[in-house]
Amino acid sequence: MVVSLGQNIKRLRWEAGLQTQKALADLLGVPQPQVSDWENDRYAVLEALTLVKIAKGLRCSVDQLLAGIDVDYDRVREVAVAAGHELANVDFPSEALADVPVVAEGERVPEGVTRADREGERPGIAQWIRRPGDLRDPKAYGVQIHGDSMVPAHRPGSIAIVSPVRRVQDGDDVYVRFASGECVIRLMYGAHGGYILQTYNPAYPPRFVRPKEIHAMHVILYSRRRDF
Repeated sequence: MVVSLGQNIKRLRWEAGLQTQKALADLLGVPQPQVSDWENDRYAVLEALTLVKIAKGLRCSVDQLLAGIDVDYDRVREVAVAAGHELANVDFPSEALADVPVVAEGERVPEGVTRADREGERPGIAQWIRRPGDLRDPKAYGVQIHGDSMVPAHRPGSIAIVSPVRRVQDGDDVYVRFASGECVIRLMYGAHGGYILQTYNPAYPPRFVRPKEIHAMHVILYSRRRDF
């Protein structure tokens, strides 16, 4: 079945956990209307390096991006694949990949933080860390781990890297901010009428919560020691 490039971009964006066009636009350093134009096929054939950049942002290969598309892209595919979508010189803008703000466990999510905030005081931010080389989410933030409720996955003294744009799924480790202001790290499973929040440490009981109790729930990508 022949599909359009726009259909593939939209599907792969969702599969990458980027729920909005703006999330992909911010990652690539382009205006949101440009992503809308891509997804709605409002353009001529895209250049090879543009395809390479989109593929990197979606964490897929150029072949996956062009799967099922008609012969108009055959020559572009050859050039893009030859260039290689892992090329270091096809990268995201520095503004999109600025240093990462870190909050202490129990503090509110650092919503709306910009690179300029690093120069001044921002309530709730404990420190800024150098962005890990494998972290491409421009809105990601870190959480300092203090308690032992999520041992051994998340140990005290480490920093959990959190994505506010990745889609939350059953079995994800999440950083939850409740409407009451309480913030916790838990393992999340969907349940009838709400969520079950569990810990890895059996000393802490599971907790059932309803959606109205939650202000934000963001996926934890991984935890690392503080020396990265």
